Amino acid sequence: MLHVLLVLHLVLFVFSFAFTAGLGILQSRVARSGDAQKIHTVFSACRPLSMAGGFAWLLTALVGVGLAQMAGYSLTDPWLDYSYAGFAVLMAVGFGFHAPHQAKVIAESANGMTPELAATLKSPVAPLAGVISALAVIAIVWFMSSRMG
Repeated sequence: MLHVLLVLHLVLFVFSFAFTAGLGILQSRVARSGDAQKIHTVFSACRPLSMAGGFAWLLTALVGVGLAQMAGYSLTDPWLDYSYAGFAVLMAVGFGFHAPHQAKVIAESANGMTPELAATLKSPVAPLAGVISALAVIAIVWFMSSRMG
């Protein structure tokens, strides 16, 4: 059963990463085009998949906690505590910034290239949030693979 959970955990991780980070990269490239119609189409198509990826991160974490417990680790081991912190950052940025930002771009791009959409697309906040998310994922992978502490 432990191996099944490990495979499930890894599959969920890959799915979650692809449907959040992968689609985020696509959306950022399309946003740079400046074509409001294309931006609206791509962001609208990505929205349900990105949300599915976000919720899949939650499932990934739940399976990971179950896996750690079944493997005999204390759920308060330092490497797990650090992983929880990295995951909290990832969820806070994902549901607190990325999801609302995506919805804002969809709404603003529905009316063509407006000054509001241009300002949203030029804001440095979205790339910064992407870097924070990337660093959180890298940290989580490091903590999981090194089991430091």
